[in-house]
This record gives sequence, C-alpha cells and structure tokens, in this order.
Amino acid sequence: MIIDILTQFGNAGTIAIGSLGIYVALRNQHRQLNAQMFIEFSGRFQELLRLFPTEAWLANRNPSKALPPPSQELTDCTLYAMQFIADVYHLHKGGYISRGAWKVWEREIRKTLSGPVFKREWPVVSVEFAHSGDFVDYIDEVMRGKPVASRASLVSA
Repeated sequence: MIIDILTQFGNAGTIAIGSLGIYVALRNQHRQLNAQMFIEFSGRFQELLRLFPTEAWLANRNPSKALPPPSQELTDCTLYAMQFIADVYHLHKGGYISRGAWKVWEREIRKTLSGPVFKREWPVVSVEFAHSGDFVDYIDEVMRGKPVASRASLVSA
C-alpha cells in the first residue's frame, strides 16, 4: 500500500518536472524567436534608412530643416516605411511580438510619424492600406499625436 502511494507520488513528480521542462523550453523558444524577429526587423529598418533620401529624413526629424519637394522617390520610400510599420503592427496585433519589443518599436514609430514628411506623404500612400482599416486608424491616431491606449488592449501580446 505504501509502495503504491510512493509510486503515485513519483509519477506525479515526474509529470510535474516534465511539464516544467516543457514550459521552460517553450518560453526560451518564444524569447529566442522574439530576439530573432527584433534583429530581422532592425535590419530591415536600417535598409529603409539607407533608401530614404537623407535630406528628407533629416527634415522629418528636425522641424527647423526645410521640407524637400514632393517626389516619386520620397513617396516610394514612405510607402516602404509604412509597409514595414504595417508588418510590425500586424505581427504585434497577432501576438507574435512581445510587449517589450513593441514598446521600443512603437516609440520610434511615433517619433518618425510625427514628422512633417510622413504627415505630408501619408494621404498619398494611405490608399495602399485601405484593406486594413484598423492599421489606417492606428496611423491616423499616431499622426495626430493622440495616445493609442484604447488600442493597446487590442494590440497587446
């Protein structure tokens, strides 16, 4: 009888330790995937910076700089940047990006989109995102400088 009880406790302990091991492995894999995604998207952002006309990027960051005239190159670069932001937004909304990584990226997104170049170009490129009303709403809110706290509950992972 005592042996049966000890055997049951042993089995329960084995199951508990196995479950804990699986949990730790899954958590580590999730963290590793988030780190890998962060590195990949940071690389994409660096590529975008290289494509973006320097004078336009500087004018977007510094309101004292003159805005460059509209051009197809600038519109294209803005479209690429907005597609990048849409990718990050949708991955976060789907729960694939951690809250911490999203906070870092969103801070940069807000800083970038509050600039005059992106505000000028957004009406031109926004039509490309008409299929994603929630993303368009998000960008509109960010560009108006409004907090997106109500959306945070929808977009948190």
